Amino acid sequence: MHTTQYAVTGRICGRASGCLYLCVVHHSQQHMAGRKNAMLTTEDRRWLTGEKTYEGEHAKQQRYQRRRDIRERVYNSILDFTILFQQLEETEREKLFGHLSDDGTQWDIEDEAFEAGIRDALAFLLYNIGVTKPLSTDKATSSTPVAEQLITDAIYHAGRRDDYLVETVELNITATHLPLSNVLDDLEAGTTLSPARLRVLMESDRVDTAEIQECVRRMIFEDD
Repeated sequence: MHTTQYAVTGRICGRASGCLYLCVVHHSQQHMAGRKNAMLTTEDRRWLTGEKTYEGEHAKQQRYQRRRDIRERVYNSILDFTILFQQLEETEREKLFGHLSDDGTQWDIEDEAFEAGIRDALAFLLYNIGVTKPLSTDKATSSTPVAEQLITDAIYHAGRRDDYLVETVELNITATHLPLSNVLDDLEAGTTLSPARLRVLMESDRVDTAEIQECVRRMIFEDD
């Protein structure tokens, strides 16, 4: 078990299961071709998901060009968030994100794919600015991790939009190193899996969902 404390207080936890994840992935793959070009084009999506491949004499160059185009679009899209954050009207933001209750605990959005996209956008950004790096070491450091600094700055800027001065941000992360192979071994051995481990399996494409359903069934009957 490894606990990392950034200077950012709150408890981060996922949903009780990965059901939303599985449903959204299936839905997104079904409707991927019908979506408009955005940060990724339709061809980008087909290539990244393995639906499209490049073969033949110029395949290497085509893959290189595709990767470069994706990098450029992602880079420029991220730059656009500065404009969106500063300039997009509140009415337009609410049309996009729906309405949140005053205490921030209730959200009236019913678009599961959009909700999953927000989650994965945050995960993509956090992962690539190194939010998991401090989890792999017990060494104390006087330097501020990049992820901590950017998270703190982001919450500060968000607070200022509503005239709050955010002075302190604390974030505690408790994590256990859990390779998928370990969970697969437990599943094969018939070991009862915790909800957290079940979620790891449900988010993997290496396990038949029927096996997971059987595992859940055993847990239910054991509880009875």
